Amino acid sequence: MAAWDEFDRPSYERPVEGLKRIARYHRWLIAVVLAQLALWAGFIALTVLARGREPDMQFPFVLTLILGGVGGIFVFLLSWELRGAFAALVFGFATVVPCMGLLVLTLVSGYATAELRKHGVKVGILGASLADIDERPSLYDDEDAGW
Repeated sequence: MAAWDEFDRPSYERPVEGLKRIARYHRWLIAVVLAQLALWAGFIALTVLARGREPDMQFPFVLTLILGGVGGIFVFLLSWELRGAFAALVFGFATVVPCMGLLVLTLVSGYATAELRKHGVKVGILGASLADIDERPSLYDDEDAGW
């Protein structure tokens, strides 16, 4: 693997365990968002198929609150790892607000993607693989160092 350019090098090297935590929280956050999308797509499909019968709204709302709470926890953990305690509290509580929650989820997911990419980790649609973190180029992998 080729050595990093001067401009690709991060200003500091985050520990491997920290990158793995970011990747793990990011993947769980994506899973929660996909679960919410699947829940509401299924609910809409069942409502259309019901043809005039009044759908029961209690189950989707309860499940949405549970998934929102779990998403808030992962936003909190991811923000704590990336930005610190104050940002974790602000972003964690902001996920409770219905429309702003999606914006916060997107924002924190973007922060996680940028941080992982900054450290040479490939990030796909479903996040980064823990194996990719171990295989990423290190600051000390310079083949042309002459030693």
